[in-house]
Order: sequence, then structure tokens, then C-alpha cells
Amino acid sequence: MSNSNPGSGGPPLRATAMVLIALAIVFAGLGAMSLSSADSDTADNAEGAGSSSATAAPAAPRVTGPAAAPTTAAAGSTTAGATTTAAAGEVDRSTPIQVLNNSLVAGLASTTANQLAARGWTNTSTGNYAATTLTATTVYFGDEPADQATAAAVAADLGATTAPMVPGVGDGSGVVVVVTGR
Repeated sequence: MSNSNPGSGGPPLRATAMVLIALAIVFAGLGAMSLSSADSDTADNAEGAGSSSATAAPAAPRVTGPAAAPTTAAAGSTTAGATTTAAAGEVDRSTPIQVLNNSLVAGLASTTANQLAARGWTNTSTGNYAATTLTATTVYFGDEPADQATAAAVAADLGATTAPMVPGVGDGSGVVVVVTGR
């Protein structure tokens, strides 16, 4: 007769192995998220220390002027020594505005575009911006004087800052809003 002696790989051992594999997957995911946020923190700290990379996209809005005043302004006001000439009502609200999501919040660019539409902006498009993590929502403007006035009006509507267009954000013209969720 044969003894039915269960082998060492019985159900309790398999269940334990499955639990350990599941835990390994969970911890691997948490580790990846931790590394991702650590990279963002490192980039933020590097920005604060004044270091920059030649290949990095914009790290923070550039502020100029004697007192380094914030660049958020309503159209028609003076900001950091520069004066915009168009009043908010004179800005062409059909100017193309690209809204890019720079956060982990799904649909933030679309939500922001809808906010702009509610304020009368009629030509917005959305997308994502993943080149670097910005610290604050920023409205970038191109080389044309009308771009700067439009950016100031958009920034006033969103409570954001403005900055000149930098390589990697847009094609150098127009207005690009990079939203961060902060």
C-alpha cells in the first residue's frame, strides 16, 4: 500500500508564496513612486539652489526687476518694471492658447481650458507637459507684444505667473499655459 503523504508544495505553501509575490509587487510599486517623487523633489531643490542643466526644460519662471516682484499682473499694470499697454477688454480672446498639464491630476488641462472658456477665451487646446516638473502654474508668452498682453490677461484670469517662452515649452510664439495643480 502506498502512503498518501502530502508533498512539500501543498496548498499552504503556494498560498504563502502568492502572498509574498503580491507584497513584492506592492512594495516595488511604492518604491517606484518614491523614486519618482524623489526625482521631483531633487529637481525642485536644484532649482532653489540655482543650478540648472543645459538640456532641462524650464525650471521656473524668470523674474526680472529691482525688487524681483511677482510677474502675475492684470493687463494694463506695471510688473517688475515692465508696463503692459493693453487693457483686459482690449485683448483678443480668440488668440490661440495651449494649456498643458504638468501634474498627476488627470484632466487638469481640460478643466483649466474650460475655466478659460468660461471667461471668454474661445481658442484653447490641451495637452501634457512632462519635460520637467514646474513649481507653479505659469503662462508663457512669445516674442510678439500681443502675446505678452494676452499672457498677462490669461494669468490674471487663472491667478498664475507669466514668463517669456523658453525652449521646450512651445514654438516661440503665442501663449502656452503650463498648469501644475498648485
